[in-house]
Amino acid sequence: MIGRAILGVVASLILASSVGAQTPMTETTQKLELKPRRVPGLLGYGYDLAEYTGETATRSSSFRALGQAISRDSARTRFKVSSPSIPELEAQCSGGQRRTQLGWIAFEREDLSYGCVFTLNGQPAPDISFELALQKAGLLARMSQPQRAGEMAYGGQTIRVQTQRIGGVPLPTGRIAGYVFLKDGQEIGGIDFNRIMSPAIYLPQPGSPDRDVAALAALSLLFFADPANQMN
Repeated sequence: MIGRAILGVVASLILASSVGAQTPMTETTQKLELKPRRVPGLLGYGYDLAEYTGETATRSSSFRALGQAISRDSARTRFKVSSPSIPELEAQCSGGQRRTQLGWIAFEREDLSYGCVFTLNGQPAPDISFELALQKAGLLARMSQPQRAGEMAYGGQTIRVQTQRIGGVPLPTGRIAGYVFLKDGQEIGGIDFNRIMSPAIYLPQPGSPDRDVAALAALSLLFFADPANQMN
């Protein structure tokens, strides 16, 4: 009798565990790649990402002194995007990173900020925004990849973006390996940069109310000339 009771408790725990287990984000989303295309007269390129289409141009600059002790990186990006559910938006993004490390005086400073201002029909769209900054993390996380976190707001939806490895071999390269997109603590999409080919982009399935905001977050990150990737 006791043995049967114990077996029943164990079975209940296993069932509860299987019910509560979350399906990996990569299995519930649509996996895509950005497809670039030439645009005559544009100092950049056009692109297609599923139903999202537009064009983009990026400029970046770097400064180094005393070896790598002092560095300054900046980036400016302009991109347009439209889809059947998004009227044509234009984003002006800018930011960068400064770093000073002089070991002989035990002083180190590292700041990163990057943001996008969106316009609709030439008018500011204050309810649409993207911001990215450094994220504090433990040593193991920082060894895996540089840490960033931010938010994307669009259409009354706000999601968080943060660096997280999605796939590939977990080797520390100093480069950005991937991002996940979170809403209410649940992963709804992401980008896997840790690939030989083009980055893999994971968006909520077509028809999802989170698809547009996730697509805008993905584009904002894809077009950012991140200093971590420029220095390697």
